[in-house]
Amino acid sequence: MRLELLTWADVETYLKTKDVILVPIGSTEQHGPNGLLGTDHLAAEAIAREAGTRAGTIVSPTIPFGMSHHHMGFPGTISLSPETLIALMKDIVSSLYRHGFRRFYVVNGHGGNTPTLGASFSSILSDCPRASFKIASWWLLPEITELAGTLFGGREGHHATPSEVSLTAHLHPDRVREIPECRVEPVSYPWPVSPERFREIFPDGRMLSDPSLARPEHGKRFLDAAAEAIVKDLAAFAAG
Repeated sequence: MRLELLTWADVETYLKTKDVILVPIGSTEQHGPNGLLGTDHLAAEAIAREAGTRAGTIVSPTIPFGMSHHHMGFPGTISLSPETLIALMKDIVSSLYRHGFRRFYVVNGHGGNTPTLGASFSSILSDCPRASFKIASWWLLPEITELAGTLFGGREGHHATPSEVSLTAHLHPDRVREIPECRVEPVSYPWPVSPERFREIFPDGRMLSDPSLARPEHGKRFLDAAAEAIVKDLAAFAAG
């Protein structure tokens, strides 16, 4: 159930029996030679909506921006500051909390968001003391890491991965771009790193990944596996 497609009366009825909501968040940032700029938020959105459909849970509108400063050396990337993301999450949660939502299950599509999301929740609790939070970064789910290992072995990498590129290829087959096999070589790098230094180290945007292995049919498997895992975890969270 997508919040934006419901009426206020629909939400009021829902809140008589449930107080949980799925909140997808990602980023708009470079994703290598064949990955879409919206990969992170498109993936989080699709997984959250599929999980919401299966679980009968409301899904909020997707937050398409995140903490992407280190990718700013690549055109098209849009990054929020930590202060902006904290303020954004606080306003969203406070609004929903006022209406009766108490459990906020965040489906995260971008690793760079995690520390700031945690900080935002700590801040929010002072005004919303009965709120509960859970962050599920979909690519870290055990079911997903196992599937990625089976399909891609040691060529999954850390960014612009074949798993996330496969997922968006499934969602948007008209945007699929085939590329030659990518070289994957170990490299050491400092962290945090400036946008300029990041591009020097990873000139095409990949981080130890081979997105040439991405396939739409793999993407469907990742979507199904992630949604099902989240449905199970969501049930435990909602009952806690």
